[in-house]
Order: sequence, then structure tokens, then C-alpha cells
Amino acid sequence: MKRLLLGNDIAKITEIAREQVEGGAHVLDVCVALTERADEKEQMVAVLKKLALSVPAPVCIDSTEAPVIRAALEVYPGRALVNSVNMENGRVRIDAVLPAVREYGAAVIALTIDETGMAKTADRKVEVARRIHEIVVGEFGLPPGDLVFDALTFTLATGDAEFTRSAVETIEGIRRIKESLPGVRTILGVSNVSFGLGPEARRILNSVMLTHAVRAGLDMAIVNPSEITPYADLSDEERTLADDLVFARREDALARFIAYTAEKAPSAHRREEEEVAHGDPAARVHWSVLHRKPDGIEGMLDECLKTRTPVQVLNEVLLPAMKEVGDRFGAGELILPFVLQSAEVMKRAVAHVEKFLDKADGVTKGKVVIATVYGDVHDIGKNLVRTILGNNGYTVFDLGKQVPAHVIVEKAAEVNADLVGLSALLVSTSKQMPVVVQELHRRGLRVPVLIGGAAINRPFGKRANRLEDATLYPAGVFYCKDAFEGLATADGLRDGKRRAGLVAAVHAEDPAPPAGSFAPVVDQDSVPRSAVRADVPPPKAPFFGPRAVENLDLREVYPFISERDLYFLQWGVRPKDAAERTRLIEEEFKPLRVRLEKECIEQGLLVPRAVYGFWPCRSEKRDLLILDPADPSRTLARLSFPRQTGGKRLCLADYFAAKERGVPDVIGLQCVTVGSRISEVTEKLSRDGDYARSYHLHGLAVATAEALAEWVHRRALKDLGLPTNRGKRFSPGYPACPDLAQHVPMFGLLGATAAIGVKLTEAHQIDPEASTAAFIVHHPEAEYFHTKGVSD
Repeated sequence: MKRLLLGNDIAKITEIAREQVEGGAHVLDVCVALTERADEKEQMVAVLKKLALSVPAPVCIDSTEAPVIRAALEVYPGRALVNSVNMENGRVRIDAVLPAVREYGAAVIALTIDETGMAKTADRKVEVARRIHEIVVGEFGLPPGDLVFDALTFTLATGDAEFTRSAVETIEGIRRIKESLPGVRTILGVSNVSFGLGPEARRILNSVMLTHAVRAGLDMAIVNPSEITPYADLSDEERTLADDLVFARREDALARFIAYTAEKAPSAHRREEEEVAHGDPAARVHWSVLHRKPDGIEGMLDECLKTRTPVQVLNEVLLPAMKEVGDRFGAGELILPFVLQSAEVMKRAVAHVEKFLDKADGVTKGKVVIATVYGDVHDIGKNLVRTILGNNGYTVFDLGKQVPAHVIVEKAAEVNADLVGLSALLVSTSKQMPVVVQELHRRGLRVPVLIGGAAINRPFGKRANRLEDATLYPAGVFYCKDAFEGLATADGLRDGKRRAGLVAAVHAEDPAPPAGSFAPVVDQDSVPRSAVRADVPPPKAPFFGPRAVENLDLREVYPFISERDLYFLQWGVRPKDAAERTRLIEEEFKPLRVRLEKECIEQGLLVPRAVYGFWPCRSEKRDLLILDPADPSRTLARLSFPRQTGGKRLCLADYFAAKERGVPDVIGLQCVTVGSRISEVTEKLSRDGDYARSYHLHGLAVATAEALAEWVHRRALKDLGLPTNRGKRFSPGYPACPDLAQHVPMFGLLGATAAIGVKLTEAHQIDPEASTAAFIVHHPEAEYFHTKGVSD
């Protein structure tokens, strides 16, 4: 991190942050103070701006300087945690930091340190915590839940009598702080307890200390998940030895603990691994899933398949292993990162077993339509459900991800589905689930709906079971916490004797009261720059900054509609016979298009609005810096783009001049919409049962928005004095710039919300739907490309 900070390589810092989140981190502590630099404030602001756009985790702002903390809070768009305050110099630090914490709605960590030093006993920890609480909560008015106490712990490795009881005093301090100061939170740097010990000793001691601290009420832990072993995985001897040390039960506790970890047998985890390696193949597979060990899983499964059918391997070996993972998680013996790692092993194992499945034709336990709902691109959980249901005798129709409600309903009607399964990861996209339920009811389809995903819980399922008129969905909406519960629920609903009872049970539940975050990061910086010309003169922009386009006429926009996109993609005119396709377009869909275009003009269903503009810019490797027109030395936004690791090694940043050119380049930004009224109309048509008209109007709206984007793009090129076939426009979410979060700085620069009434959803999607935003690239060699490698 120090090297990257000294090199201003914020893009690489962002990659490290992503890796930490993918490794299990829930909060990122951000500290940029360096003795070699005097611009801590500027670096903190730059790093936080980048993290806010790229990393789906909150931050803890870590600085000893109050002005740095204030500057960070000013630019960070979410609620932050601040590290930290104490009373080492009385209330000086608190008075310096708390005004900004309160003003920007942050939470703050408070160390149990006062004028006499770090509190070492439980009594002193509580005493210091009370003093801080009186000031922070009593005087500054911070809610107790925004005050996070660090009771501090010290190493047990020295054998110093002064610290023999330090761990138990910390545990007791946590318990008493939580009891005496209701509502406050606690945090602890757990690994401090084992500082100075060997790796094996640290692994055991950290795990035991974490377990006891959590039991005492610890809310947050500073740990490396990969270096923590679940308490349940430790042997009885390891727990006893570590407990003796933590709770100071024996004078020789440290010596015995060190001797065991340094000289005696390996941990129970490794002993068990050695025993399993020579045992029954089914037991080895079970152990591998439970302990997150993917290596060699295929060979073990092949051995299992010699004596079991593929379905038996799935049902009798793999599913019980994953069930135990879920049971341990439910019991608090496994943390979420471990569960996810076990799921990865499970996915690999199931993929191998799938190769050997040969289900009998015409035999099915039921037909299930599953989908990840519209707006959500996450499908790992859905795919697992598909696999488990499919290989347990169900015929599964997987519609994929980001599936609109009407597509799910139409498929359910088409195949006469017995069940519908819906998945969502995001809170924002989970709102699509009740829409599907409502549409099934309006179509008269009495199909039970199974819902699940990270954003879903049982109270949500209860609410989704209520229709718009507050009556219950007759077939029932069933929340399934995982694929295993989904299978059990599906089996129950397909059992004639059990179905009525399950539906009655879910209907008997009172609805809850209404309510008030990667693929692995690839290091692309080592890939050489593409051969794209770097000497293209930048065009002269007629103005800098945004401009709204007023009084747009749809009749100017319609000619830019792509017939292929409208007929083939939006309206789905794709019969296999080419002659029939031509006939349908000429005789039915072209006349339909003419009618709908006229209606949209006459009834004001489509209201075209646009804003576009130009900014100076320059490139730095894979980054594009958008500069302040009034002060080109000031960066307004930094955008990062992926680079092909093969093929032409293309990257959007290559199309703009680097700093070495000495003269800034020019980038155009644009955002267009045809308004929200069309969404309201199509939604009403759908509710009224006029699905075809709703579908065709929706498709025309999307195609018109794309046509408007082309119209604005050509106008921008004309303003730059360039031919209309010069360069390209690229939109976030597409292969060359896949990060939808780049909509955020674009909207900020364009003032898109105020100018044309569009906004961004929590998932960085543009609302209304029939809207687009794009970068305008003037480079004559610009081309569309993927970023996966040579084949693209």
C-alpha cells in the first residue's frame, strides 16, 4: 500500500480493496498517512472517491489528523466509520473530531485510553468508556449505536505478570461496556492477543479469543478470515490449552500452549485430514466440502461413482455435506466467508457429477420456471437451485438473469409450470418478486412461488404473499433460505398429501410490517498498451461543460431507430424461416411500428430529452482523468477501464492523449431519455392484461432511446467538426466499460438528474428504463471490443 500510495496508483489500491472484500472483509479501514508525503488530505480524498465508486463495502476513515477526517467525510457518499478518538489528552481529540462526525452522520471508534494510559482492567475500561460516552453521547448528541468502543487487548506471548489476565479483562470489559452503556457497539483487534507467537499458535489463540469475545458481545472484529479456524474445528485439547491461557487458569498455561503448538502433534484439523485421506471416498468428499478443500475432488467423486449412481452421489454425499455447512453456519460455528468457500467446492463437485447424469425421458416430478429477477445480474444461487432441482427429478426452465416479470409469467403459462422460483441478491431488485406474484395472479395462474437470495428473508416472503388488495396469493409464496430448503419445499408442494398443509401454514403467518453488494480481479496493468495511435490531434470543443437539448422532435429521432434491434431484439421477430420472417416484418410489424410511432407523438407517450457536453481529459495507463475546464490541472473524475489481456490489448483510455502529449484531449458525455410516462402506460397495460400492446410499446421506447442516443452522438461529432462516422460511443455496462458505477461521475458532470429528470438506482441502473448514457470517443480507430482475450 505504501508503494502504491507513493506512486499515486489508486487503481491498484482499488483492486486490493476489492480483493479484501472478496476475501470476507465487511469494512475497509483506509489509512494513507506517509512520512514521505505531506498531502494526506488530498490522498485520502482521492482514494475514498475511487473506493466509493468501485468497492461495495463501507469504509473506516483512519487518520490522526482531524482536518483529514473532515475532508474525507465531506466527499464520502455513504455513512463512514471514523478511527478513532480517545482521552489521552483529555477531551482534545474528541472536541476536534466529533463535530465532523456528527455533521456527516458517521460512527466513531473510541479507544479506552485516558490521561493515565491504556486501560488494562475491566474496571478501568468501563470507567474510561463512561467518560467518553458522557461527552460523545451526552454533549455531542451522537446516537449510542454510532459509538464503537475498542476495549483493547494485549499480547499473551510475553509471560509478563502484568498482562497474564489481559485477555480475560478485555472479554469482561466488552461484556460490562455493553451492559452498562446500552446501545453502544464494540470492536477489537483480535490478533493483538497472539502477537509474538508462531503461526500455528496464533491461529488457535486468535480463534479462541474471537469466539469468547463474540460471546461477550463483540460486534466487530479486526481479523484475517483466512487465518481463523472455526472454534468447532479445534480439538478439545487445543481449546482447553487456549482457554487456560486466555482465562489465566494455570501459571504454566503459556508454556504448555507453546510446547503443544511447537513440538506436539499437528492440529486436529490436520490429523483429521490425514485420517480421511485414506478412508471412504464419500467421507473424503464430505470432508472436502465441509473444510473448503477443492483439490482432488473430482477423483474422489469418480471413486464414489463406482458404487453409487450420480443421483445417489448428489443426494447421499454432496447434499448432506452442504447441509452440515449450513447447520454449522446457523449454529454460529462458521463465518460467512467459509460458507462461501464451501459453496465453491460444492459447485465444482456438482459440475463434475452432472456429466454422468442421464435422466429418463418423460419422467418428471414437476415443471419449475426459475429466474434471477429483472435488474439483478447475480445467478450463482439460482444456478445451484437449478442443479439441485434438476438432478432430483424436476424439469427446470432456467430463464437466466435480469428477467422481466412478464417473461417469467409468460413462460410459466406456456409450460404449465408447477412451481416458479425467483432469486435476487440486491434489495432494490427484490422488489421485482411481488410484481411476478401479482402478474401470476392476474393471469389466473395458481402457481406456488419460491423466493430466495441474499436480500430476501422470511418477513419479506410474508409481505410478498399479500396481493395489492391485501388478500393472500392463493398458491402461496414460500421463502427458502437456501437451495436445500428450496428442494424440501418443492417436494412438499408436489406431494398431494402435504401441499394443502404447507399452503395453509404460510397463509397462517401474519405479514411483517412494511419496511420504513466480483469476479476475481485480474491484474491488467502488466499488459502492454495497445498499438492504437497516440498522435491523433484532439478536436476543438465549441464549449465545455453540459448543455441540455430543448424541444426535441420525435420525427427527427425515429429515422435513427435500428430495424434489427427493434424487430429482432425488442419485438422478438425471429422465426427460423427467413421468408416467413420477411413476411411478418413487412405485413405486420412495419405497419404496427408506424401506428405506434404516431400514437406516441399524438399522445405524448415518448418525451425525448437529452443533455451532452465536452470536457478536457487525459489518460494514465488504464485510467481516464476528466479535467476541470477552468483549471486543467484539477481532476474532476477518474474513470478506470479494463484492458484486453490478449488480442489487440485494447482499452478505452488508449483512445485519449496521455499527459506526455502536453495538451489535454477532449471527451464527450451524453445522457438521453424518452421519459417515464411510457413506463407508467406499459405497466397499466400489463396490469389490465393487454400484454402484447405493453410489450410492443416497451420495445419501441427502448429502441427510440437508442435512436435518440445516436441522434445526440452525431450532433456532438458535428459540434467537434468531425464526420458522423468518426469514433464511437461507449456505455457503462458493456464489455469495454462494464462498471455501471461509472454512471455516477457521468451524472455528476452532466447534471443529468436536474437537466432531463433521470436518476440512478441503487444498482447504478438508469431510471426511467428507456434511457442511456455514453462516453463519446472521437478517435478514428475506436472500435467495440470485449476484454476477455484474443478470441474477442
